[in-house]
Amino acid sequence: MKKMVLFTVIVLLFGCATLFSCSNNKEAESEKGVIETFTDKTAKKVVGRLLAPTKKARSVKDQQEDRFSDMEESLKEQ
Repeated sequence: MKKMVLFTVIVLLFGCATLFSCSNNKEAESEKGVIETFTDKTAKKVVGRLLAPTKKARSVKDQQEDRFSDMEESLKEQ
């Protein structure tokens, strides 16, 4: 009987320790350092510059399609 109680207590202690070790500890999260912040800003600038020509090309394509659709509508009206 004593062995059963002792075994149960040990299992409960290990179970509780496991649950506490897996808990969300927000204090452990650290903020981004200066280098990481600088790297993120630089990456955003580079991505913006790389995507700018693609966005401009899509804009021109959309304008061209609008012109063609306007021309088609004017031809249908005649």
